[in-house]
Amino acid sequence: MIECKNISKKYGENVIIKNSSFDIQNNKISFLMGPNGHGKTTLIKCMMGMEQFQGDFLFSGEKINSVRKEILVLWDDCPFYTNLTGFKNLMIFSENKKPKKEIKEIASKFLGSDLLKNKVKHYSYGQKKKLALALVEILEPKYLIMDEISNGLDYEMIRYIQKLIKHWAKHTTVLLTGHQFSFYNEIIDDVFIFKSKDISLLVEDFQHSDLKLEDIYDESIV
Repeated sequence: MIECKNISKKYGENVIIKNSSFDIQNNKISFLMGPNGHGKTTLIKCMMGMEQFQGDFLFSGEKINSVRKEILVLWDDCPFYTNLTGFKNLMIFSENKKPKKEIKEIASKFLGSDLLKNKVKHYSYGQKKKLALALVEILEPKYLIMDEISNGLDYEMIRYIQKLIKHWAKHTTVLLTGHQFSFYNEIIDDVFIFKSKDISLLVEDFQHSDLKLEDIYDESIV
């Protein structure tokens, strides 16, 4: 579980998050909903210790520095070493957690062997996303945070990723953010909303409700 205790964040006099407390449950797919520019990415940066803030984030009772290697964040822009090949990037970021042969087998589920030999600077936006998804399979993180993961993927890959995320959640605590609600409607468990500088749990066990994210956004955010 990720415990978020009395989290506050501001830039100068501009308050981004105000004294918010909530828990992200283990082995669930949680979704954070909020308008663009209201602080979702800032929250993730605070969670990862990349920004100063007030309050505490605890990962199964531990501070970030004790569990950093168990966490993987996939940002929307999927940063990689652009002058290296896709496969070389996976070898570097895999941190020797799996042998070379197994990394190749996993990567081939997402990208062809010829493409993996190309430098990442020649990859499309969607191909970089697929490379990042291969990294999840390789690292098998305990905590997985994904920002706008469905952007740039074709329909076939989107359906495949939905199945993968549900599979990953069996052994991973997953936090998602995004705006392509049709993608998230089918897979999420808990819905958190970011409104009026506060973050709170709005819907628990979403799959057993009759709600849609589009309706929640219209009623609770707009």
